[in-house]
Amino acid sequence: MRQDLDDGDGARMMWRSGLATVILLAACGDGAATDRAGAAVVPGAAGATEQSAADPTARPEIREFRDWRAICDNGNACVAWTGSDEGGWLRIGMEAGPDARPTVQASGGFDHDGAPADVRLKIDGRDYAVSGGAGSDARHRSVVGALASAQTVTLETGDRAIELPASGVSAALLWIDERQGRLETITALLRPGDRPASTVPSAPALPMVQSAPPIDQGAFAAANAPMGDDPPPQLRVPAAIEARPEVKACRAENNEYLDKAVLAARLDGSTVLWGVPCGSGAYNATYVLYLARPDGSGVRPAELPTREPVGGEDDLWLVNPQYDPEGQTLTVFPRGRGLGDCGTIQTWTWTAAGFALTRERFMGDCQGMSPDYWPTTWRADVRP
Repeated sequence: MRQDLDDGDGARMMWRSGLATVILLAACGDGAATDRAGAAVVPGAAGATEQSAADPTARPEIREFRDWRAICDNGNACVAWTGSDEGGWLRIGMEAGPDARPTVQASGGFDHDGAPADVRLKIDGRDYAVSGGAGSDARHRSVVGALASAQTVTLETGDRAIELPASGVSAALLWIDERQGRLETITALLRPGDRPASTVPSAPALPMVQSAPPIDQGAFAAANAPMGDDPPPQLRVPAAIEARPEVKACRAENNEYLDKAVLAARLDGSTVLWGVPCGSGAYNATYVLYLARPDGSGVRPAELPTREPVGGEDDLWLVNPQYDPEGQTLTVFPRGRGLGDCGTIQTWTWTAAGFALTRERFMGDCQGMSPDYWPTTWRADVRP
C-alpha cells in the first residue's frame, strides 16, 4: 500500500507499507486523543519545558524531494535518505547545533544485526568511504559534497551493484541547512560560506520526562513481551476487563494461541497494565490496553498521548506492544512487512502522571534499513 501524507507545506511523503496501521498513533482512552506528548516536567530543572511553541523548528517535519526523503525531529536532528527496493540504502544524518558533524551510512543488504552490511559506495564512478574512525568527518563531508552534484550513485556489495537515485539530494540537503540555520556557514551541507559555526542556532530544548522508579515484575515478568519466542504465560485477565463490550468483540477471532498471549506488567505498586490480544496477521498482533489496580478493580483504558491528534474507531488498537520494566517503557511496532525494515515505532515512558511519549521512529520505505538507523520524529529527555 502507498499512502501520501501532506506535511502542510505541499510536500508529500510516500509511505511504503503493508499495513494501514503503520501510521497508527493509538491513544487508548475514552475521549479524543491529545496532541500533547504527555511530558512530565522535571521539578526544578533549568529551562524545563514540554516544547517551545514559539520555535518553529521544534515541530517535526517529513519532506520528499524527488527520490530523496528528509526528516527533522522536534530536537532538529535531521536525516536525509534514499534507497532501492532491492534492499540498498544511503543515509545522511546531521544533528542540530553549531558543533554537529554529518554522518554518512549505507547498506546493501537486509541487515538486522545492528550494523550496516559491508558496502562500497561509488559516486560518478569514484569510490568513497562511508565507515567511521579517525578522519571520518572529512570523509563524510567529501561524500556529501560529491552527492550534491552526482549523476550516478551505486552501492556495491559482493557481486551485486545497486543503483540509487541521485535526484533530489541537493534539495534535501538545502532544506536541512535552512531548517538548522546553517546556510552560508562553515558547517553547511550544501551551501557553505564564511560565517562561523557559532552563528548556527543551538538545538531546541527537548521535553523533559521523569520516569517512575522501576518495580519488580514478579509473576508478570514472563508477560512483558507476550509475542516473543517463549510460550505465553497463563495469566487471567481481570473479569472487569473481559466484560467490556470492546474486549468481547476483539476476542471474537477465537485464536487459541493468541488468546493466551496476554500482555501484563506492574507499573507501580497500585497500577497494572493489561493488554488483551484481539487479532493477528502474518507478523502483527493487535491489542487493546487497560490499567487496573492489582486486585483487578479500577479498570480504565490506558491513555497513550501522541504528538499529533488522532481519531476514529480504531484508536483503541495497538500493534505488537511490549513492556520494558527497566526503562519503564511501553513500545509498539506495527511492521510494514515481516522483515521489520519499515513502519513506525513508538515508545512511552511510565511517569507519576501516566504514560508520556518519549520516542518515535519512522521509516516509510521498505528498503532493508534496520530500525537502529531510522530517523526519529519525536524525542524526549528522560530522567530517572
